[in-house]
Amino acid sequence: RRSAHDGVHRRACYTCYALWYTSPVTQSSTRLYGSLRRLHDERRRLLRLLQQGDELAIGTVSVVRRKCGNSSCHCAQGAGHPQTLFLFKGDDGRRHCKLVRRQDEDRLQRAGRSYREFRDALRRLRAINQREERVLVALKKRRALRYE
Repeated sequence: RRSAHDGVHRRACYTCYALWYTSPVTQSSTRLYGSLRRLHDERRRLLRLLQQGDELAIGTVSVVRRKCGNSSCHCAQGAGHPQTLFLFKGDDGRRHCKLVRRQDEDRLQRAGRSYREFRDALRRLRAINQREERVLVALKKRRALRYE
């Protein structure tokens, strides 16, 4: 019988069931090991990036355009002055907004960039984990004992 989710045929013999895999791995073991080595190198590079001690501004750091309140200013009719920096973050499912002081603007912008890089590195690390698992499963199938 063929099981839908494990790709294995089960054939009854006189004393036991014998298992064998029917889907041969298309890549050679050498290629699979090379792929694992490259994934390991990429993982090491990402882990070094993730372990840096940079400050992280968790959330979104953005410049908000505000109107100054002067009715004769050009901002009264337009989009406003690009002068206020905010940190937007959602802790409990709601969005919170914090005004950033002028003396902290550069620091928060650097921390915002660091957070985006950190988040992207985590995303790439998850993708590497998935690819690595696929390669290891292929190696397992390649090295499996075929017994009939």
